[in-house]
Amino acid sequence: MTSQSLPFAPRRLTEAELSREDIYIARSPKLARIVTLIGVLRLSFWLSHEFNPLTQVIIERPRHLELYAGRVVEIDFWTRSTSGTEQFWAVIGADEFINSKDGAHPKDAEIWDQAAHRAGLSLKFIYEHELIRHAQRTANYMRLLPHVQAARRLEEISSIAGRIKALFSAAVQSLSFTQIEGSLTDFSAPAVRMATCTLLHSGWLGFAQDLPLNGNTRLLRETQ
Repeated sequence: MTSQSLPFAPRRLTEAELSREDIYIARSPKLARIVTLIGVLRLSFWLSHEFNPLTQVIIERPRHLELYAGRVVEIDFWTRSTSGTEQFWAVIGADEFINSKDGAHPKDAEIWDQAAHRAGLSLKFIYEHELIRHAQRTANYMRLLPHVQAARRLEEISSIAGRIKALFSAAVQSLSFTQIEGSLTDFSAPAVRMATCTLLHSGWLGFAQDLPLNGNTRLLRETQ
């Protein structure tokens, strides 16, 4: 999939934003391009979709939305799932929402809803406390990401991944990083680690995402 085939492209950050804001820059293995993200909350949200095999595409800063005359906001993300469902997302910080008996709502929620309806957008909100609740997942994804990024430079990555898949069977549904690397000693341990991480990224393997990731973490075969 090329950027030309997508309905949205990320707005480029201005020089002022790059010098003033809390900026995170990473290469997306899913999109095969550099992404630039403002703030740790958006980084956390992006990682959750970068490592979600059901998310086909995630675009940062896809478009603006006019809430009312004189007030325009930027929507944080647009996603497309593997089923074809498209969704816009707004990341809501702790000082930007209120709690009620019906749950959390953005301040001026009705205005947001009306604006999205006028623009014909399906818009969902993701709140700071939801992202913080899954901080361990974010930390795990951050540990996996460099290995997946580096894997694109390894010519034999597909063959190593195939060898890893062959280790799993009806009788062997889970192995650790250490066990996988110990079973494929004809390749370097870093190369095997990269290939294993690409299988986690693609969803072929899974793990307990809310527990700290280490060499003994049980990696589960997800694709039967």
